[in-house]
Amino acid sequence: MRVRPISVLSLVAAAICLTGVAVRARQEPPTFRGGINLVSLNVVVKDSRGRAIRNLSGGDFEVFDQGKPVRLADFRVDDDPVSLAVLLDTSGSMTLGDRLDTARRAATTLFEQFGPTDEAGLFTFDNSLRAVVPFTIDLRKLRKGLEQVSPFGSTSLYDAVAAAARRLADRHASRRAVVVITDGFDTSSEISAVAAAGLAGSIDVPVYVLAVAHDEGRTDPRATAVEPVAGGGVARLDDLTEHTGGLSFSAEGQLETGLAVKQILTDLRTAYLLAFTPDPAPGWHQLVVRVTKKNARVRTRAGFWMTAPETLLRHPVAPLAR
Repeated sequence: MRVRPISVLSLVAAAICLTGVAVRARQEPPTFRGGINLVSLNVVVKDSRGRAIRNLSGGDFEVFDQGKPVRLADFRVDDDPVSLAVLLDTSGSMTLGDRLDTARRAATTLFEQFGPTDEAGLFTFDNSLRAVVPFTIDLRKLRKGLEQVSPFGSTSLYDAVAAAARRLADRHASRRAVVVITDGFDTSSEISAVAAAGLAGSIDVPVYVLAVAHDEGRTDPRATAVEPVAGGGVARLDDLTEHTGGLSFSAEGQLETGLAVKQILTDLRTAYLLAFTPDPAPGWHQLVVRVTKKNARVRTRAGFWMTAPETLLRHPVAPLAR
């Protein structure tokens, strides 16, 4: 079986559930309603050599909502524990070669770099999501859970990411992420491509993808065209993960997997936590975050939805271009 690229939906479906929208209403973009609402941002800042910049204050950040500067209502650099929803692909294509073993090794490498208070929930997916190990700080349970997984069935990657993200949203950790370890793309999810594309930048929890071996050799997520976009061109895996503030990596060798895992955890541990009161105008709000420090490189989610008009709810479309 030839493995096809990871789909656009796998990277953005989580946005629906992270904002508390029911699965049956997952065509709607997430909204902020009632009272004084804050938009939260996990912001990763690095220098030109890719090293985390750790000594910034709130005054070093400039945040723009639809091009208009906003004042920060909250700024934190707490050393909070990390909470991850780890999704391991167990669809039928994972029986090919040593893909499942590679995926298990990638997850093991991730768990081995946990601190004493970091937690993870281990989930598998083929045509449905299965909670193998509930969220725990017990690494023995997580390792034992990895031994129990076996491949079977089709791939409902989009639905699985959304369902796992909803469980992650119940956690109280501020430093949280979805990590997907997979070789393929969706074959049986229910969520539509239109809704997923419209939700690409709305998630406030980053999605990271570790891509295991491809039939034709090395998997380069940065060069993988996953879906055509309106107006021509294609959306690439790297573009889509960056819309959530995450990244995509190859996870084929022990060295590169270790480096990828280290970067994921470093991103989460060193991210700045910002919040602001948004402009109440309905629709898609594009976000821009800048840092006044020279040569600083900033990564965060691309935007968010405010309460949208009915036509937008039926056909939510957010820009995929950077």
